[in-house]
Amino acid sequence: MDFEAELEKLLAGEQEPLPQYELAEVLAESRTLLDALNKRQVDLSLQVEEIYDLAKEADARELREALNAEKGRVHQLLGAVVGLSDLLEHFCVYAGQSGSPELEHQGRLLWQNSRLLLESCGILRLGEAGQRLDPALHTVQSAVASELPQEHIVQVLQSGYGYLGTVLRKAVVVLSLGNTDTKREDAEIGGYGT
Repeated sequence: MDFEAELEKLLAGEQEPLPQYELAEVLAESRTLLDALNKRQVDLSLQVEEIYDLAKEADARELREALNAEKGRVHQLLGAVVGLSDLLEHFCVYAGQSGSPELEHQGRLLWQNSRLLLESCGILRLGEAGQRLDPALHTVQSAVASELPQEHIVQVLQSGYGYLGTVLRKAVVVLSLGNTDTKREDAEIGGYGT
């Protein structure tokens, strides 16, 4: 039944009003139709939400996979940077032991500039002579008597590296036992004084 056409005829006086019992039936049918439409709308809304949730999960899963792949590439790149830095460190040590003042000077400049370049990328070189030992950053290979206080680094055998607060590799160091001759002299003087 075309309700708009019937309503226009009724308002124009071209049609007699429906008896009440027919009007009640039409209203009941309309109510049933509206209820069915509302239910269908709710069902469609739920389906849209489910599809949206599935799409979000798929996007999140793809994003996690992409991030994991990117982390793998960053890890590879950091490994390559550490490897290149090791080669550079070996060259700088060689330059320092070469006996050539010019080569030694160039090695020192190269070492300093490479540190600045690494730091600009968030990569820190760990381990420096004179620093206090930090077991989280340094691995002790040996210990020797030196003028430095105990628990301080005398020599760095292999630099360590950190990236954004994560230790990529600990530095391998030689640790100071302190000046053992001074301790012996203090002990001997203390022994005679008593």
